[in-house]
Formats: sequence, C-alpha cells, structure tokens
Amino acid sequence: MATETMLPVHEQEVERSVFQRAVRSCFSFPVLMGALLVALNAVIMFPTFRLEPDTWWHMKLGQQILLTGHWLKADIYSFTAFGNHPLAYEWLGEVALALAYKAGALRGLHTLLFFLTSLILVLTYYYVTLRSRNPKAALVATVLTIPLAGMCFTLRPQLLGYVFLLITLICLERYKQGLQKSLWILPPLFLIWVNTHGSFILGFCVLGLYWICGLVPFKSGGLIMEPWQPRQRIHLEIVLLSGCVTLPFTPFWGQAFIFPIEKALFFPQQSAHIQEWLPMNFSQWEPKVMLVLLLAFLAAQVAYRMTYHVEELFLVLFTAYMTCVHTRFVILFALVFAPVMASLLARWTPTYEPENDKPVVNAVLIVVIILAIGRAVPTRKELSKRVASNFPVEAVDYLRQHSVPGPMYNDYGFGGYLLWALGPEHKVFIDGRGDFYEQAGVFSDYISVQDVHPNALAILQTYRVNSCIIQRTSPLATLLRARSDWKEIYKDPISSIFVRAPLLQSVAAVDPFPIKSSSYNSIANPGGGAR
Repeated sequence: MATETMLPVHEQEVERSVFQRAVRSCFSFPVLMGALLVALNAVIMFPTFRLEPDTWWHMKLGQQILLTGHWLKADIYSFTAFGNHPLAYEWLGEVALALAYKAGALRGLHTLLFFLTSLILVLTYYYVTLRSRNPKAALVATVLTIPLAGMCFTLRPQLLGYVFLLITLICLERYKQGLQKSLWILPPLFLIWVNTHGSFILGFCVLGLYWICGLVPFKSGGLIMEPWQPRQRIHLEIVLLSGCVTLPFTPFWGQAFIFPIEKALFFPQQSAHIQEWLPMNFSQWEPKVMLVLLLAFLAAQVAYRMTYHVEELFLVLFTAYMTCVHTRFVILFALVFAPVMASLLARWTPTYEPENDKPVVNAVLIVVIILAIGRAVPTRKELSKRVASNFPVEAVDYLRQHSVPGPMYNDYGFGGYLLWALGPEHKVFIDGRGDFYEQAGVFSDYISVQDVHPNALAILQTYRVNSCIIQRTSPLATLLRARSDWKEIYKDPISSIFVRAPLLQSVAAVDPFPIKSSSYNSIANPGGGAR
C-alpha cells in the first residue's frame, strides 16, 4: 500500500521536473538573446519598408497563380516580349508574397518581411552557437554581421532561400555533432526549396562540399578534414541523391534546375547593368564593415594560428570572392563568416552556464520586448507613404484617371509596380524579369534608351512608343524636355510622364502638371488598367 501511495507522488515530481526544465529552456539566456536580435531587427526594419521593384511583379505572378490555378505559359504583361514563354521557377515564393498581401495588404507584406528577416537572424544565431558552443560570442558575431546581411533584407523569394540555406547548414552541423535525425529534414526541404528560389543549388553545393571534405583524413598546418564514418557517408549520399530526385518535381521539370545555372552564366547584360549583380562598392559603409572583418580575420591567423575545417574555410573564401564580384552574395558571406568570428571571440567571452540562468527575469524581458515591438509596428498610412516615396504611386493614379496613349516606355525600376498595379491591361516595356527580357532581345534596347545612346529615340520609334513614364531626374527625361516633339504632361517628385506632341489632343488632361493630395489609391486598389 505504501508503494501505491508513493507512485503518484513520484510521477507528480517527474512531471513537475519536466515542466520546470521546459520553462527554463523556453526562457533561457540564448532565447532572450534571440529575442534581442528580433528587437534589433525591428529597430532597423520598422523605420523603412524595404520593397524592391521586383517585389511587385513577384506578387503579381503569385496573384495570377492563385486566381487561375496555373502558371503563365506566355507573357501577358509586356508589349515588348508579349507571348514569349516566361519561367516562373520561383512560383512558391511568389504565392507566399501574394498570400501575405491578400491577408493584410501592405501590412501583410511588412509582417512577412519582418518575420523572414528576424527568422534569418535567429537561425544565424543558433547556427553560430552550434559551431562556437558559446551563445555570448555567437550573439556578438551575429550582431557584427547584421550590416552585411541587412543589405539583402528586401522582400523577395530569395529571403526564403536564405532561410532554407541556414536550415541546411544547421542540419549538417547537428549531424556532425551526433544528432542523426537532423539530416533527414533535408530531402523534403529541397522539394520545397526547388519550387521557391534558384538558390537551392547552393544547398546542393554545401551538402556536396561537406560530403567531399569527409572522404579522407587530412591535416596540414591549421587545416583539417575529419573523415565521416562509413555509415555517416552513406547517409549523406542517400540524402544527396534524394535531393536530386526532387529536382523534376516542379511545374517545369528539369528546366527549374537548368535555368538558374544559365542565368548565372549566360546573361551578361543583366550582370553588367543591374545593381545587385555589380561588384561590391567599397565606398559605402557596409562593404567597409566587411573589409574590416576580413582584415581582422587575417590578423587573427597570424596572432593565434587558428585551426579550421577545410569546408568552413572554403565557404568563407568563396563567398568573400563572390561578394566582391556580385554584391547580391554579401548575405552569404555574413552567414558563413559569423561562426568563424564567434570561434575567435570565444577566446575572450565567458561561457554560458545554464545553472546560473534566471528564467523569471528572462521571461519578463522577453515579454517587454514583444510588447515594445508591437507598439512600434508602423501604421498602414506610414507604410503607404514609404511606398509612395520610392514607386510611381501618384503617376499610376494619374494614368487611371486619364487616357494616356500607348505603347508606353517605362524605367526598369518602375516596371514591376506598373505591372502589379495596372497589368495586364496596361502593358509594360520592361520590368524586373531581366533574364526574360534579355532572352527576348529587349534588355539591350532598354539600356540604349535609358543611357541616351545616339539611337535611343530611334529605338522608341521602332517599338512605336507614344508615351513614357520615367524618373523625373533621369537623362532621358532631360532629353525629352528639350525636344519639341515630346511634352511632359505630368510630374511629381520621383516620376514624369511624357507624350508625343502630335498625340496630345487624345490626352484628357485637366492640368498638365497636376498637384494632388497623396491618396495612394493604387496601393489600396490595384486592379485594372489605365482608364
């Protein structure tokens, strides 16, 4: 009987112990540090609303998929490449953007952007902690690389690609540390990734690199390779082959695998003229942070003769090179360099001692952080103003209210917003699908017009362009203002609309230079074309 009465008490003690461990884990110091990173991200992201010109056309294609249930087989949004076959290999990421907008309009987009960027920071912190085994050093290293990662914190499907890359690195690191089940997350992850963004190729490269660097033992100076156990090697090979099996499971079959490679290798005009594909501009302060970190890394090798696994050193050097050649890869450098930096900082940073943790204090601070973030969320009006300061919102309102003759030439940076707000009734000259327009032979003509080459006006005539919506301060705007055969019928702080002078009688313009209040109707109601 005594035993029977004691068992429930023992079980209660076990349950209480499990609950206490769960509470301590949920409100531990590392979790508090993750919350602080989210708060820091709010400080950085809330004053701005970082939408790219590409955000809009990605969202439009996602809306098209949700509306029709299928992918575009021929382009319907441009008059220059109309009927050509686009490849929406990022369709799942585009649907995610469309769903976010459907759920909350601009606030939905802002929430998705904040969530994904915060998730990237938290996953980076977790990955760096795994590698360095020092949460405090990991926090410092993650914070130091935020300026670099933040250069790519704009709302596009590639943010999801960075999340998946971090999950891949985390799974591989956990597998190296003996957590066998982590590796089997990767095959289903690749299935989602291959339908979301072309960066899935990086996942295969990282997985292959880890496999290769564990085939044979190696040690030379500060470089080492630790061989996998036969069973581990077989597991990696199975996962790699399983990932390859997922490649055809896209709406475009093998094309989804081939096209990102073609885009990187065979589209020279895009690489030469689109800003994110240009070499790193070290006159800006963020690239200077990268340079300082690299110099500190080199100095540490001289001072401490640190030891590195071949795969981690290769990733650091390769991403540093790719960043210098193409700015868009700077976030990859930040992700792989942070663990290396944390390993160095761990020499001076005290280790985390779980037994000294204060979960009650941590819980209070986490709640305070959550409440502070909630109060700082921008209003819809603030978000609308930020969009209007970067995109031709007022000009789109004007196009909706007046019959401006087409076809209409537009800036590359305006094309995505025009496509989203007025398409497909209003056909664009070009938008952010640079590879698509380069294949169609349009991109080179756009560069000639935008840079005001001697044949610029002849190209406009070739495409039978009757109007233009362009940046107000662009060289082309200056040229058209100086010509008698073009008339500026609208202007605002960021955009101007020009029409061929002989066609002005068809423009129902009440005031050639309307000054209007900022209603932002094109944001709230993005349907239909210009009336």
